Amino acid sequence: MPPSNAHRQFLFAIFICCGLLVYCGLVGGQTGWAQPAGEREIDETRPAISLDNLVDWPTFLDKCDWQRDTMSRSWDEAPFTGNGEQGTLVYQTDDRTIRFDVGCSAAHDHRPWDEDDLSEKHVEVLNRGRHFIGHLELRLPAGVPGGASRIGLWNAEASGTIESAEGNAKWTAITHATEPVIHCELHTTGELSDAKFVYVPMLPNSPRAVRAKAERKVPHPATKVTETEDGIQLIVQDLVAGGQTAVAWTTRRDADRTRLWLSVQHSFPESNASVRVVSAVRSAVRADHESWVKSHREWWHSYYSQSFLQTGDPFWDSFYWIQQYKLACATRDQGWIIDNQGPWLQPTAWSATWWNLNVQLSHSGGYTANRRGTVSALRQNLHDNQEHLIENVAEPYRHDSSAMGRSSSGWDLIAHAGQPGGRPEMDPKIGAECANLLWALHNVDLEYRYWVDESIRDETLYPLLTRAVNYYRHFLKRDANGTLHLPKTYSPEYRLAEDCTYDLDLLRWAINRLIELAEEKQLSVEDEPLLPVWRELSENLVAVRTNETGRAVGRDVWLTNGHRHWSHLMAIYPLRTITPDSKEGRELIERSLKHWRSFGRGIAGYSYTASSCMASLLGDGDSALEYLEQLRPYLKPNTFYSEIGLPVMETPLHGATAMQEMLLQSHGGKLAIFPAVPTRWPDVKMMRFRGEGGYLVSGLMEDGKCRWALLESTVGGNVDVVLPPGTYKWSKNGAPASVQDVSGALPLQTVKGDHLLIWLAE
Repeated sequence: MPPSNAHRQFLFAIFICCGLLVYCGLVGGQTGWAQPAGEREIDETRPAISLDNLVDWPTFLDKCDWQRDTMSRSWDEAPFTGNGEQGTLVYQTDDRTIRFDVGCSAAHDHRPWDEDDLSEKHVEVLNRGRHFIGHLELRLPAGVPGGASRIGLWNAEASGTIESAEGNAKWTAITHATEPVIHCELHTTGELSDAKFVYVPMLPNSPRAVRAKAERKVPHPATKVTETEDGIQLIVQDLVAGGQTAVAWTTRRDADRTRLWLSVQHSFPESNASVRVVSAVRSAVRADHESWVKSHREWWHSYYSQSFLQTGDPFWDSFYWIQQYKLACATRDQGWIIDNQGPWLQPTAWSATWWNLNVQLSHSGGYTANRRGTVSALRQNLHDNQEHLIENVAEPYRHDSSAMGRSSSGWDLIAHAGQPGGRPEMDPKIGAECANLLWALHNVDLEYRYWVDESIRDETLYPLLTRAVNYYRHFLKRDANGTLHLPKTYSPEYRLAEDCTYDLDLLRWAINRLIELAEEKQLSVEDEPLLPVWRELSENLVAVRTNETGRAVGRDVWLTNGHRHWSHLMAIYPLRTITPDSKEGRELIERSLKHWRSFGRGIAGYSYTASSCMASLLGDGDSALEYLEQLRPYLKPNTFYSEIGLPVMETPLHGATAMQEMLLQSHGGKLAIFPAVPTRWPDVKMMRFRGEGGYLVSGLMEDGKCRWALLESTVGGNVDVVLPPGTYKWSKNGAPASVQDVSGALPLQTVKGDHLLIWLAE
């Protein structure tokens, strides 16, 4: 099919805008596109591609903005802002009150983890989880029956209008990208002119304890409210176990405009949060306002441009970009792990960090999206708390082992870990849930693979994988044939089982990954005495059972009813240790996925996002989109998500990950470009998606065909490029074009800085 007019115009625009850069060799460094004409063949059909200025970001994101033509009435339909630690949700609670939630991911209780018994199965959540802070109210002098609200993605700003019979008000809110301050601006007219902000303090209690009516034995002191000499309101929560959470805020009024600055911060073990919040507010008030807001916007503009996706479907484009916004609202580079709440704590039983799915899925979308700042917090916190991961296991195993419990404090990751066979005094299921650290380390391994940062491998991944595998070695039992078995462990969300597939999948991945890493580090047996142990474990670990329905949950435990988790399918996704590359692997994936989805009950939103990812691995884009579409009824109006009425973070974020799987897959030395694009998305663009080995991938699909793809090698190495079937021309660093009928993989050897341009031969 000849190029369409839209396609010609698209390439022509790129050529006109960027051709000079290409000619001068500014794309690709010294071995860039352009070389003197006498040194290479000129190929007039080669598209001139430069990615700078490829997207009109303000116009595009404006179309993706979240908006409502009514004022939001609850947390799950509210516009939101955040900066990775602080955040707010804005919604109307009655005809005369607009609520601005005040959230802070740092605000945790710090009661000693070993001073309560285990009568409550999540004891660490009660003693060391998040706590209430308080909220801000805009109190109105007249009733407001109407209004509207919006999130302006490009400038990371929430805004809204509220209307009364004889007046109106317009508000905007940002949580500054790089300063610890929430800022609101209010413009009022008529009978709403006397609207005022009021802070409503709360006791720093655990939402789970309040919900369960299980208040702690020693209550926190009363919250203190004072005012500084320069008119800053100060609210201080001193905590019984040490540390402090503090809120400071002030307003300035000029005619019909009111500006408010608020900071909320937490300190531990120090009690200096009150000093810091006052300083933050004073600094923001004194700053040149336009420059202060400009710096916030510039941070977000830079963040968005790290990568680009457009499907052509207005709903899914908007959804995707709201999730990219939400990611950076909820975490930052080496900052706070995204727990079940993010910065927006609500009354909930899940006021901490959950490790049997939630954390891993919340951070899953930053790898392909080339947003390292949204995934690094997981690795950094595991690295910083290695000693606490040791404390999580029972004392007899601490000399060589580490593990993660189901739920932990986000502050120090301390949580009683389950152990094979069950841990005495713990809940039978939670006390036997063991593999959560291994899954978290798979995320860490993705960061290593995608950015090829050897410090991750040497300082975090390798030592923690070693200790996590050691933990299982204490419990493995050898049968008469030499096969190694596990006693009962818990398959998340299903049941206890011997030789539990969840544990075996993650353990087998970890053992083999350690062997690979040791070889990569060129370690001999003398350097790494555990190498023979790992090889013996790999050879003798019991195999997962299968039958006509697919994979087992564990020995003699099969999937016989609805199961919202895919804990028995981890080898398919995300581990990819079973792939469709072989006939046997494909058939096993297909029947396991079909059987898992055959039950019409026991489903959660993330069941559909995971199903979509598995369908994409099979190259079935239409089924992948069909599964993803089934997520839509689970989404709240503002794209948040809840289960049994309680908010959790991971599922919408993982929905964006599922979209990425349709456009780019990277595993086992392969880059699959447009591997599972649905027929309903015939025109797709991606820019600077990242794959393993540090490859950046951009491409255009039009009329269901891959028109061109551009690979940038940031590290160097070997990779097999897999494209949709067709005949392509390709050129590395501007060399004469080669032509290849692509039905398999295009092997590529690169050095750092290489560029490979591939385009469809018409």
